[in-house]
Amino acid sequence: MSVGFGSLWVADCADGVLNRIDLKTATLSAVVKTGIANPEGEMNVVVGDGSVWVASSRQGKITRVDPRDNSIAAVIPVDADTFYLSFGLGSLWATTPTLRELQKIDPATNTVVHKTPLGANPGFLVAGEGAVWVQEQGDGTVARIAPDTGDVTGRVKISKTLKYGDIDAGGGKIWLRTTTDQTYVVINPSTLGILARTGKQTGSGALRYTSEGVWTTSHDIHTLSWWSPAYRPASLSQ
Repeated sequence: MSVGFGSLWVADCADGVLNRIDLKTATLSAVVKTGIANPEGEMNVVVGDGSVWVASSRQGKITRVDPRDNSIAAVIPVDADTFYLSFGLGSLWATTPTLRELQKIDPATNTVVHKTPLGANPGFLVAGEGAVWVQEQGDGTVARIAPDTGDVTGRVKISKTLKYGDIDAGGGKIWLRTTTDQTYVVINPSTLGILARTGKQTGSGALRYTSEGVWTTSHDIHTLSWWSPAYRPASLSQ
């Protein structure tokens, strides 16, 4: 799901549609028949460049939705099994775990303009803090990719694997939701050093950074947690 244009946009995996929910009234305001690439739910919806983007077919399609009238503005051919998206640094970015690559999509032309080979099972990603950051879930690493060249400029080893989880960027740091060892990890984007390992292991979940603190979910135990700035270890002031 993603927030933008006064709405919450939610992928409905069962019905294969994108639901638009009004933030003020908490009511369903539109249903867009986009299709959904991964009915199991391991995917996401993103907002950027005046549009809403969703991976819409396992065979390799991303659908671009115009929020002004909830119409389908474009259907972009991509590699099969493209599930994970992020918009930032002027482009849409998408990973495909089976082909182990990152695709860069130009929103001006709605075409893939570059592909970057990655490690095992690339998953969730974020474009921010000057780079694109991708979970290499099978290797337990996070890869840093230069947005202009598409080159991998570094990796940080987090754990044996990074299956599931989530990733975000903000406040001069990279925030990584993990499934094992701890709740989340904080990474210095310049040095690739690990600044903190925070919380207890609570299984798979999501993460979002805000300037006021960090939100995490724990799917396995059905909880939503708020991590305030006061909680953060002293190392995060670095």
